[in-house]
Amino acid sequence: MGLSSLPSKLTAFEKTNYVFKNWRHASAGSVVFPGCGFPSFFPKTLAALKDELRPVPGVSFALDCCGLPLEGLKGPEAYRVELSRVEERLVRVGAREVVPLCPNCGSAFTEVLDRSISQVTIYACLRDLTERGLIDCARVATPGAVFVPCPDRAHREWLDDLAYFLEPSVFVSKCSACCGADFELSQSEASMTAAKRVLETAAHECACAGVDEPVLYVYCASCAGKLERARRQCSGGLAGSVRVVHALSALMGVDETPAVSTTVLNRAKAAIR
Repeated sequence: MGLSSLPSKLTAFEKTNYVFKNWRHASAGSVVFPGCGFPSFFPKTLAALKDELRPVPGVSFALDCCGLPLEGLKGPEAYRVELSRVEERLVRVGAREVVPLCPNCGSAFTEVLDRSISQVTIYACLRDLTERGLIDCARVATPGAVFVPCPDRAHREWLDDLAYFLEPSVFVSKCSACCGADFELSQSEASMTAAKRVLETAAHECACAGVDEPVLYVYCASCAGKLERARRQCSGGLAGSVRVVHALSALMGVDETPAVSTTVLNRAKAAIR
């Protein structure tokens, strides 16, 4: 096995019948689905979200991978097998609705969800619980730009739901480029170039808006990880000046930088909790 193929082989192994799945706490009702990316990069925010939602009746968590990473690693059939496995598990626990934390998982579920299970974004879920007085979320208030990820470009459903929590000082970036995460394993150099372009665009937009310290809000964990890695490589440059913040971290009041150096450990810890 060549060294260049090793990351792909390891990723395919991990995502096949996902090694770090945890369904012990899943039950009937609303099942929050963090996927594999969010626990990788935002363990503190995930813990805060669990603490916030744990007292809410009918809300539980299931840690698993939707299988989407396998589409480019082992082909569409392998991806479909994993997605079907997750769907069957949701049916077995009696899920009424699934609440993904990432648009990637959301787009995957849209294709195959059993008719008995609906899907809502985490931001729609949090808004509903906030308006019912069951939880108390912060607002996304620090001035900055919101990056719209590829899976949400067409309909912007996630962005529309997130908008409820955005203060007027937060604006939507006009950048239409991919963050580069989608082709990170196959075209690493081009992937990094794409990520730097997104960061530089955010820096320019923030400057034009009078924001002294540029902030780029994301709501896709894959984007967060890719952009943070690029930011660290550009330390001292324009792209390196941008702070990458996940919208959920802001809503939970957690100051957390994407944990790009401990992703596997974070997934492993999430699986045993």
